[in-house]
Amino acid sequence: MNKVYFACSWFSDSQTNYMNQGIELIKQNKTVDWKYAFYPLDHQYKGFSIPDHPELLEDTEWQLGTFNGDMNGINSSDLIVAMYLPNEPDEGISWELGYAYAIHKPMVLVVPNEKNKPVNLMPAMGATKVITIDELKDFDFNNVVYTPYTGQVY
Repeated sequence: MNKVYFACSWFSDSQTNYMNQGIELIKQNKTVDWKYAFYPLDHQYKGFSIPDHPELLEDTEWQLGTFNGDMNGINSSDLIVAMYLPNEPDEGISWELGYAYAIHKPMVLVVPNEKNKPVNLMPAMGATKVITIDELKDFDFNNVVYTPYTGQVY
């Protein structure tokens, strides 16, 4: 079973709903060890969370601690699973994907089921594999092979 870094956005209701849907599906995936997955919201510096303490976004110690914790999560994971909403791209996920690409980590980009929804060129082509959220529960994370994205890009 694979230890994943679960990259997700949670800055809007639609991002939070998409993240929660992804969590429920990936927990059911037999090739992922969710117990040892790195889900950034479960690993906030000193256990503080932004929803409960928004003032932390102005605290440099918290920022650096959270950043370093997330980098350790990426470094120690087998692969990256990124919940990507094309209508609401997140710079944080894009940065995490770029870093993972640079250190040669396999990356699976999870996009909504909507047909013909353009995806940004860089994450679409940089990801090892792009799947839809409907595929998340049963996708074989033991066999992540590079497959170029063939959908629309922008």
